[in-house]
Amino acid sequence: MSPNRSGRAGGFGPRWAVLALAAAAAAGCGVDTSSSVGGPISAGPVVVGASDSVESELVARLYAGSLDAHGRSTELLLGLGDRADRLAALDADRVALVPDYTGRLLHWFDPGAEVTAADDVYEALNKSLPPGLAVSDYAPADDRSSLVLGAARAGSSGPGTVGDLAPDCATSTLYSTPEFAEDRNALSRLASVYGCTFAAVVPVPDAAAMSGELAGTAAVGGTTAAAPAVRADELAVLGDEDDAFTAQNVVPLYRGEALTSDDVKALSVVMQLTTSDLTGMAARIRAGEISSADAANEWLDEHL
Repeated sequence: MSPNRSGRAGGFGPRWAVLALAAAAAAGCGVDTSSSVGGPISAGPVVVGASDSVESELVARLYAGSLDAHGRSTELLLGLGDRADRLAALDADRVALVPDYTGRLLHWFDPGAEVTAADDVYEALNKSLPPGLAVSDYAPADDRSSLVLGAARAGSSGPGTVGDLAPDCATSTLYSTPEFAEDRNALSRLASVYGCTFAAVVPVPDAAAMSGELAGTAAVGGTTAAAPAVRADELAVLGDEDDAFTAQNVVPLYRGEALTSDDVKALSVVMQLTTSDLTGMAARIRAGEISSADAANEWLDEHL
């Protein structure tokens, strides 16, 4: 049973405010304010922020579009940068809402958190949020750390889960992306949960380089489930049936006083977003087949 996902609100806590203000001082300029989603004005527009990644802008447009469809006017503020920049924008009231991932937010506010399952991560995140910030329901779209295989090893008879792979870890090389390495507990959790310890762990600069190392080999890749190379190169993501990796579900982080209960209810449309939806739309955007605005509108037309 899922926990009560009611979020938290209130005045900003000192620790969070100091951190966010420091990030604001370091934040760069050049934020794109040209995009907006119009709608009937109700208590002022909700400003939805996003980083410069394709996924962040896309999900921001989904949140803005869902609010707009329910009669709340919105604006988009793009190019906010990393998490510190986005939190600084929330703290300074430049934005009311930003997309993020449950596990990364939890480890930002509570670095020692050890829960990994989706509902447990969400519950712990709610408890870790400083006064003034809230999250509503998360989507099944999940960018958790993942082990992936190339076509040569995946095949019809290849391992489908981390548990299946575990007996072969001791003779396998893991090519680890920076995003996988950022998950400081990934390797230790693999060892403790599945008994999987690799013969060698080789850092690579990005998921594309990792994919190249996997081509035609029996090696294993370490990346995240929504990394562009996973879909582009048709890599097989191994199932993490025992939740060794921390769930990273898409979730809206917002200023508690900025949204009404009806606004929060409107955001629940995006609870239907899957990992396949997210990666598929992002791939089309990167290929120039569709704009992020049109991709978001198409998805919302199908799910509202």
